[in-house]
Amino acid sequence: MKFTVGALLASLSLAAAVPVEVATSVEAKNHVKPVKGRWFERFVVIVLENTNKGVTMGDPYFLNLTHWGMLLNGYHGATHPSQPNYITMITNTIAAGVYDDADHNSTAYNLVDLFEPAGITWKAYMEGYKPNANGDCNPYHEDKETLYVRKHNPFMSFDNIRNNTARCQNIVNAEEHFAKDVAKGHDAPMYMYYVPNLKNDAHDTNISYAAKNTQKVIDTMLNDKAFMKDTAILVTFDEDNVYTNDNYGDPNSIYSILLGNDTVKCYDCVDQTYYNHFSQLVTVERNWNLSTLPGEGWDQWWRPFGQLRTSKDENCAFAPCSEYYDGKSPARSNSNWNDDGLEGTA
Repeated sequence: MKFTVGALLASLSLAAAVPVEVATSVEAKNHVKPVKGRWFERFVVIVLENTNKGVTMGDPYFLNLTHWGMLLNGYHGATHPSQPNYITMITNTIAAGVYDDADHNSTAYNLVDLFEPAGITWKAYMEGYKPNANGDCNPYHEDKETLYVRKHNPFMSFDNIRNNTARCQNIVNAEEHFAKDVAKGHDAPMYMYYVPNLKNDAHDTNISYAAKNTQKVIDTMLNDKAFMKDTAILVTFDEDNVYTNDNYGDPNSIYSILLGNDTVKCYDCVDQTYYNHFSQLVTVERNWNLSTLPGEGWDQWWRPFGQLRTSKDENCAFAPCSEYYDGKSPARSNSNWNDDGLEGTA
């Protein structure tokens, strides 16, 4: 399925979004009672870089991970290059008008504008990021020593985050804060967005290198039962590797998987539904019964992830599960993800 942004946007006929009141940020506090969600009480996103799905599935760790969660086989990046994909994950229009990797400052609304009035705590964990000493955001383009880059930090592109000291304090150095916050268990932020540095995300290395750090991050969470209670984890990539041609005729098809003992409908199985980065936003909005973001946008009509479950029943998030997955293990059914010729690196 080829994803054509212009054609899709041109065909939209959307109702006006429900306005939301944009509140100034309050810092996340310890012992904040989680906001009850429809499918989960915590959502964690880990974003890796520029790797075709076939290459990712050729790595032993990422292949093994499919046995412990729901492989979202129809998940696609939204566009190219990197930065627009990251921004698309937290707003309701294609990259809020950003279409390259340069530093941009946007006045668009974003997911944080929905979180704070609802009492949903959040943090963005950026490997190698150095905030300013006074607590303000540090909008620098890159750090060649730590391999942090602003283009992979979507929160920095929004004026009402970057210019708000309280909100800036929720954009933190991952190495310093992530494990400590996971150890808080139930008191960890309800939305956690994790971005590795340029080596650990496979951008400057390869998928085997990235797998080592990814396993460390995921194991930190999976080994903490209190943290994992009602937690859903999404591991995804920003985009495929546009410079190679091993995506089997499916442009921008990327490896994505949902993990969570209490939140994912089934394990070692495959959801074939078409998703893209907007599905993250829509899933979070519907889980916590949030309004859509102001203006005409994809969150007014796009689908959430369909393989989440409530603690009270076996209903899937979007429709009966039988309509959205074939129940086959990716390791047992080659036709699910085209496993021929997986050799190679990004």
